Amino acid sequence: MSLHEDEEVVKLIFGDHPPEDWRENQEFLSYLAELGNLGADRLAIEPDRVTDELHSVEASTQELAFSNYKTFIQTSECSKQIYDEFGNTENHLENLITKMPSFLEKCEDFKCKAAEISTHRKLTSLTLAKHTTLLEILELPQLMDTVVRNQHYDEALELHAYVTKLWKKQPDVKILEDISKNVTNSVKLMLQQLLAQLRAPIQLPQCLKVISYLRRMDIFQESELRLKFLQARETWLQSVTNAVPRDDPYVHITRTMEVMRVHLFDIVTQYRAIFSDDNIVVDTEEDRCDNRLLFSSWLSRKVDEFLMVLERDLEQDIGSLESLIGQAMYFGLSFSRVGFDFRPQLVPIFERTILKQVNRLLSVEANQKVLTDSFIGLNLVKVGGMSCNYQAKEDVSQPPLLLIEFPPLAHVCNIVLSALNHVRLCAPMSIVGEVTSSLHQFLSSATNLLLNFQKSNHKSWRQTELLGFQNLCLVYRSVLLPYLQSCISAVFPPKTLSEICGFSVSDLQARMVGFVNTEDICRPLQEFMPPEPEIPVTEKADAETDFVSERMAELAVAVEQEPGIKVNGEDAPNAEKEKPKDEVHVENNPEQSNIVSDPENSTEQSNGDVIESANECDLVTDTESSN
Repeated sequence: MSLHEDEEVVKLIFGDHPPEDWRENQEFLSYLAELGNLGADRLAIEPDRVTDELHSVEASTQELAFSNYKTFIQTSECSKQIYDEFGNTENHLENLITKMPSFLEKCEDFKCKAAEISTHRKLTSLTLAKHTTLLEILELPQLMDTVVRNQHYDEALELHAYVTKLWKKQPDVKILEDISKNVTNSVKLMLQQLLAQLRAPIQLPQCLKVISYLRRMDIFQESELRLKFLQARETWLQSVTNAVPRDDPYVHITRTMEVMRVHLFDIVTQYRAIFSDDNIVVDTEEDRCDNRLLFSSWLSRKVDEFLMVLERDLEQDIGSLESLIGQAMYFGLSFSRVGFDFRPQLVPIFERTILKQVNRLLSVEANQKVLTDSFIGLNLVKVGGMSCNYQAKEDVSQPPLLLIEFPPLAHVCNIVLSALNHVRLCAPMSIVGEVTSSLHQFLSSATNLLLNFQKSNHKSWRQTELLGFQNLCLVYRSVLLPYLQSCISAVFPPKTLSEICGFSVSDLQARMVGFVNTEDICRPLQEFMPPEPEIPVTEKADAETDFVSERMAELAVAVEQEPGIKVNGEDAPNAEKEKPKDEVHVENNPEQSNIVSDPENSTEQSNGDVIESANECDLVTDTESSN
């Protein structure tokens, strides 16, 4: 039967109220199929059969219930208990379903922790297996610090390279990063130790080792390494020069020159042995460093610092300069071996110092009182009756004894000779013009003093005193100035000046280079000068006769006057010893300090003001003996 037919049969049997879910009931559907197969007769008696079968079943059921009521009661109780148990089970299942997510989460946490514990156990086992190797790695900072402090730099560099390589392989390992930092700190300590060695007294072999270590450390570029070397050695050199005592300027500058000459030359030798000047280091495309310029500029700065120290010490009163100039020139010459001869830079400094000392000695203000007081010892009455004839000698080693009777002129002579004695052993030819100018100015001032003396006292003078002043002026022009000119020529020989300058001697005299202008100096005193004696022109025989007679007159005058001249209260010798006529050449003899000395007994004078004659007497007499 089809589904439609089944529905019609059900509708005929049950009307509009068929059983629920009859379509899902297989027994109901089987019975409908069976009904569909019955014939009409059978269908007519089917209700009765079904009724009889129903009664039979009900009777069987009642009998079964009656005979087995206890079983039914027990089954009912069991069913009730089962129902209750199923209810409890359902509640428990609901609770289980509710708590299952948290349980799952805890299971996952347990699983993760178990995995971590398992991993940690594996790492612990691996650590235990690698314990020796890990301990060596962990002790690397301590080992590095030990080898650095013991100055085992080769091992230190190997450890640093190993740690750096290890950290680059495992950059994420924190402990390796810490080890690398500690090792780097030890490398910094090593760098400080190496630089400290360069700041101490060190020989060339050790310098080579230190620079090789610095290059292997790869911290500085080539130009920076050179600069660091120069800075470190300069620090040590500065400490050595600062240790030189500064109490005595002469000792300070001589010791400084010795220290600078020895140690600075050692630094230059070390630098040239370690670094090559052939290559040029290029740090960037814009910044280009010339190594040769770097070293030469540093050496030039050190020489400039020495020149500043030299100039500062020379500003103080050092005294004799000849030995100092010799040491300084030897210092400059020693650096010619390294191509840095700085002797030309020394010349202006010593020139200024010498000129300063000459100007100080020839200063009018410093000698004003001495020259003014010297007029007190001048006896114009005595010198007025004297014969002032004097024959100039080529020998300048002894001043004219005639100046003893003229204290102002003797003092002027002493002052000029003191200045010339101060520079005669180290007189550079380049300052001859300035020295001549200063001397000319001083002599002009001396002329003004003579003129002022005449203006202040001439009203009370008698004729004899006027004649004495004329003799004073005559000796000043004819004796003192020519003698001083001879002394200047002895210090600055005209022949040498002519060879250097290219001018003739007459040109030098016209330009006042090594020559003083006597006429210009004596012009204010010209009115007090006696007239020049006229020399008559006669035949040769007469001239010879007159010359002999003139010489006899001079000898007679000398014999008459010399016993009356007292020098320091004692009678002077009757006649001077014969002087050599050869020209006196001034040599750079450190034992000779005065330009004028006794040919027989030359003595060194510390103040340069005393000029000794053959009997070791002062040129300037005291006031009592002059009076």
